[in-house]
Amino acid sequence: MIRDATIPLACMVTLTACQPRGVVVREQVVRVGEGLVMPGPFSPKAMRVHPLTHAELDADGTPRVILHIELKDAWGDSVKGVGRVQAQLWRDGQSPENATRYDVDLRALDDNATFYDPATRTYRIVLGGLPAWLDQTVRAESGPNARLRVLFLTSEVDGTPLVLRDEFVVTP
Repeated sequence: MIRDATIPLACMVTLTACQPRGVVVREQVVRVGEGLVMPGPFSPKAMRVHPLTHAELDADGTPRVILHIELKDAWGDSVKGVGRVQAQLWRDGQSPENATRYDVDLRALDDNATFYDPATRTYRIVLGGLPAWLDQTVRAESGPNARLRVLFLTSEVDGTPLVLRDEFVVTP
């Protein structure tokens, strides 16, 4: 005879065993005009230019800046995000009016995944075509610093535009 107390336990074991395991569901991004909505509570609420960001010479000797950006949710945990990145690079101590601008679209999920580095939990973006003064600074490993402002343009779940921003000084 089965006691009443064991019936719920038996049902729970049976129901748990029937749950699918390892199923990955891709959340869809809803586009509203130029805006976009990333559903869910873990969408980005903060961004920082990660300290891994640096200037270097690539294998061919061409100067570039390796930009690492980290997105965080409302709980301060690293997350992926959907949106557009705008990086502005100018000589430190001068006006950003003539900044060199770089745009990266992270709205296409496959492209987004390409830029994401799971080891550092950052988006790794290579900025090439540096302004002449910074090109010379990186080659000489001395000279003026560069200021880097990064904007991450996304939206709240309800479609309200959200712009996350941070600045960083790139030293030669």
